[in-house]
Amino acid sequence: MTNIEEKVRQLIRGTSFIHGKRIPPASSRYLHLAENIVRQAVFWQNEDGRIIDPYEKKETNTLTARFVGALGLLILKGRCLDLAGACARALTPALEDLFHKKTDWGEFITKEACMAYIALKDQVQPELSARWRHLLGDYDPEQSYGRTFTNNPSDLHNYCTFAIAGEALKQKYGLADNGDFIERYVEQQLTRFDQNGMYNDPRSPMTYDMVPRMNLSLALWAGYTGQHYEKLSETLKLGALSQLLYQSPVGECPFGGRSNQQNFNEVTFALICEFEAVRWVKQGDLAMAGAFKRAAALAINSIEKYLHETPIFFTKNQFPAETQHGRQIGYGFYGAYSLLIASQLGFASILADENIKEAKCPAECGGYVFITEKSFHKIFATCAGHHIEIDTNADFDYDATGLGRVHFANCPAEFVLSIPITARPGYLVSCNAAPRNVSIGPGWLADNGARHWLADYSGTANSVCMEVSEENAKATAFKLEYRNVGNCDGIIEEYRIDNEGIAIKDTIRNYDKEFAVQIPLLVTDGMNKSEIKIDGKSFIVKYGNFSYRAECIYPENAELYIEDFDAPNRNGIYRVGVFKAHSNTIEYKISLF
Repeated sequence: MTNIEEKVRQLIRGTSFIHGKRIPPASSRYLHLAENIVRQAVFWQNEDGRIIDPYEKKETNTLTARFVGALGLLILKGRCLDLAGACARALTPALEDLFHKKTDWGEFITKEACMAYIALKDQVQPELSARWRHLLGDYDPEQSYGRTFTNNPSDLHNYCTFAIAGEALKQKYGLADNGDFIERYVEQQLTRFDQNGMYNDPRSPMTYDMVPRMNLSLALWAGYTGQHYEKLSETLKLGALSQLLYQSPVGECPFGGRSNQQNFNEVTFALICEFEAVRWVKQGDLAMAGAFKRAAALAINSIEKYLHETPIFFTKNQFPAETQHGRQIGYGFYGAYSLLIASQLGFASILADENIKEAKCPAECGGYVFITEKSFHKIFATCAGHHIEIDTNADFDYDATGLGRVHFANCPAEFVLSIPITARPGYLVSCNAAPRNVSIGPGWLADNGARHWLADYSGTANSVCMEVSEENAKATAFKLEYRNVGNCDGIIEEYRIDNEGIAIKDTIRNYDKEFAVQIPLLVTDGMNKSEIKIDGKSFIVKYGNFSYRAECIYPENAELYIEDFDAPNRNGIYRVGVFKAHSNTIEYKISLF
């Protein structure tokens, strides 16, 4: 038994108090949400059968493929039968692109096309069914896919897991037998996992820890039992246990890197959970199976409000869909990534066992700290329904160093902060970017009078030490020290999470100038607006029926003010509150009221 498995077991058999609320099982919602997306997308189909992004006004990468996958899976489950013709019209051009190598991302087409083919093969003329089978089965994946040892051998990352999943599905359904191809790439992909079973894509984005594990889980579901089966299965089991420890009590997946805060993240998470729940129930471990079922339900619950809408919100905000606020620059387009949600919902429904009962999951139990390997540079702490995530070495295209997430169970994720704010966002925003990086954390003056912020420090020069002092159901506490951050002798942050909230003490070594702490304050998620005010030594934010206080505890003479610039992230637009004092220490607390 690994340390991570033991930690999960202790949590789910420990406290009897669950901080969550009663919600419907995820499996009861998958198909309904997927159908809402697909029925909107059918109006994007052109006369050639291809799907055109409603805002880019062109067919973007993977868009038609994900339409046929999502719709094919719905048809297999007995839904959207009236749209079978639309699925057939889209399947032919998608398969022709794959077979004739018209793209350099053919591996993204295969698993989607497989499911559409299985759904439609007996509903069309035999000649068309035979042509589809030929296009899907009679090509060499080594030559046709965009990331192989033959094509782009230096870029064998998450693309390869799409190829593995697709080829495993082709084997399952008797369309081709490229077993040697699968073995080569499973062996190569296993080198990309760390000791926690987490997948390292370039720059280690948290989303692309999950996506490859999802694809490889689908390969196991499809029947892969090759020479690397045991190692792959155990690695995926470990990674899934790790994801239980980084899930927020509100159900969200972590921030960190590209493709973050798009709503397919939580469906990816849920799909893995459904696979793992079945794994554990087969082993007779109903508690562990139930933990994965509950985690899946939390994940889907966190995004459901976005997916009921017309048009849906594909990113975690409620700006008008045409603004694409929060969308990746250069990819991640609305159409393809909305249909990705639907496709993964369909796969999750196929994998789910509705007879497995939910049980406690770690995110709702606490308290614990989970520290990733250095490549991911994340710290997660959960206790009493409160949750934080810290990035100790941020990727500034997406994040900022320091405390970047504060979640309270049963409150909106964006209410306090769900992701940090970067001054150079690699995603679209609806106002000017902030003039500096913003996370919750300290700032100080250099000898020349220039203000420096922990949020702006990143890179190999950082040296971070951590010591956990308390980790139980009543309280979680730890100390974090940043060394070699530049222009100071070191920053120490002391955290305590308990039923009363999140208490933080920031200290700067050998310092006698003005010290400060910055705290983002939500203005709007694109639709709903907050009320922000200064009340004595506190910033107060009221957002709908929810209110929280960020209170300066020490020193008593601290000055409070709000910066005059907007600070957007993927979730919304924030202002920045600042505590400032001539001191080497500032203590503050974030709590609901």
